[in-house]
Amino acid sequence: MEARIVVQTGVKAVTVYPDRARVVRQGQTEVETGVQRLEIADLPLSMNPDSVRATARGTARVRLLGLQIERQYYSETPAEQVRGLEARVESAQDEMQALEAEALLLRKEGERLEALAGHTQVFATALASGEMSLETQLQMLAGLRQRAAQLNTELQENGLKKRAQERRLEQLKRQLEQVRSARPRERYAAFVEVDVQGAGSLGVELTYVVSGAGWKPLYDLRLLEADQAVLEVGYLAQVSQQTGEDWADVELVLSTARPALAAVLPELQPWYIRERSRPQPPPPAPRQMAMKAAAMPQAAMDTMAVGFEPEAVPEVEAEVAMANVESSGAAVTYRLAGKVGIPSDGAPHKVTVAQFSLPPRLDYACAPKLAEAAYRRAKVTNDSPYTLLPGAANLFAGEEFIGATRLELTAPQGEIELYLGADDRVKVERELVRREVEKALIGGKRRLHFAYEIRLENLLADEVRITVHDQMPVSRHEDIKVRLEGAEPKPSEQTELNLLDWELTLASREKRTLRFEFAVEYPQALEVIGLP
Repeated sequence: MEARIVVQTGVKAVTVYPDRARVVRQGQTEVETGVQRLEIADLPLSMNPDSVRATARGTARVRLLGLQIERQYYSETPAEQVRGLEARVESAQDEMQALEAEALLLRKEGERLEALAGHTQVFATALASGEMSLETQLQMLAGLRQRAAQLNTELQENGLKKRAQERRLEQLKRQLEQVRSARPRERYAAFVEVDVQGAGSLGVELTYVVSGAGWKPLYDLRLLEADQAVLEVGYLAQVSQQTGEDWADVELVLSTARPALAAVLPELQPWYIRERSRPQPPPPAPRQMAMKAAAMPQAAMDTMAVGFEPEAVPEVEAEVAMANVESSGAAVTYRLAGKVGIPSDGAPHKVTVAQFSLPPRLDYACAPKLAEAAYRRAKVTNDSPYTLLPGAANLFAGEEFIGATRLELTAPQGEIELYLGADDRVKVERELVRREVEKALIGGKRRLHFAYEIRLENLLADEVRITVHDQMPVSRHEDIKVRLEGAEPKPSEQTELNLLDWELTLASREKRTLRFEFAVEYPQALEVIGLP
């Protein structure tokens, strides 16, 4: 007959993926010779039973025979946190009952005092017969009034205590409901069957995958300009989990792998084409027409200055613990230094992955058709060993918060382009200086001429490099022709979509004017929309 041994285990290491986690649980026990059944209880329901694996190692010589996963039900929730909250809720309910009982006694005593004070005929008869003097009667009535006032004060204090206790009880119930949702009254248990051929100590390790966990990156990007410009990158990770078990003092590894996507290759479906169906007449318009807003293209990153952070100058700067980078196939893992704790509360918990500096290449960019402002731009090569995953980034210039953006996936040696807000010291203006229609029609076609000027001025003490973006219209009809007639200076690039780029260098206090002209030609009978 096999013996049953309950092994006390704890979570020792966790590898967190973007949408799940792999947990390593370890425990130690003593075993005797013979077939033993090792029970590892209190495993979360978020665990995937098919992912459970068991290993054993120790001074005892054993042979693993099998592994079984069973669902267990409890009359009492096994989690200590839940049991503690249940006890606090019961205690708060007992206090509420005591306060209600106290209030009931005070109200009954008040009713008795009111009834006693209402016996005026008895008091008058006793006074007339000489059984009670007037002074004694007045003293008794004064005592009744004093006690009634005390009862009112005690009832008010009782009401205040009850309201405070009701709020406390409601808060405890909400906490208990939240924790119970993560820790129900049923759990998994693993049973490891081993054949012990030599008695001794045995370490058991259980690994399994749980849902309800994940991580995403968060960045702090700070541009420092002292002797030399430096972009400080703070690489953080927001880890959250609601798996049903707390990860206390564990070795944490963050992985970029996506197990769900690695299982199968997406299967292509047939790609059908067909003739265009004739348009159906539109339905009758409703009585109230909905307004549809047209989205304007954005020239550059919008920024918002929201204040200044106080500058703290510590006596000794704290050292930042850096994660060790490991690569395996297409995945990258970050093994955090030290141990961390992540409770099963579903809230995001920040941990530091790395902090490093990159040399930026600073210049300016503008699209004056959309915004007459020059935006400071930093181009950076990711010289670090860290793969920057897509995520939100907070932008700082020194200690000033200038806005937020989003980083795209950037591998080592990849390029990052950041916009650091508008700089009023580089002025940009755009003006339509010519718009005329040729009076003569050539071949039945109408020709329109447009000219724009872009005026730049550098008010900085140093020269700046600036890229100017503008455009001409793009024809979507074969009879509408758009032609660039002249540009001074000549654009550095013109794309097939008629996007124009100029790359310039402005000396300190220098002013520069860009001018470009284009013509639009189309048949007289054709109605053209979209022109200024």
